[in-house]
Amino acid sequence: MKIILSPAKKMKTDTDSIGILSCPVFMEKTEEILSWLKGRTEEELQKMWKCNDNIAAQNIERINSMNLYKQLTPAVLAYEALPISIWLL
Repeated sequence: MKIILSPAKKMKTDTDSIGILSCPVFMEKTEEILSWLKGRTEEELQKMWKCNDNIAAQNIERINSMNLYKQLTPAVLAYEALPISIWLL
């Protein structure tokens, strides 16, 4: 089964709805990707994302302040949009 969520421009932190029982399976790869992103310039990231200045700045701030082990929110709860489109394939 694959679950596809439509992307949202807003994200929220929700540490109360579901307790965290363990770290994600691919944490090592996640750390590698985060490190790679932190090594890019703002211009490189904005070009890669193909987004406007405001969205780029917001996501660069997220990257710079991201802690993969604290204030965890399951991805399915992090996207703030109404409605969230979910397709099961």
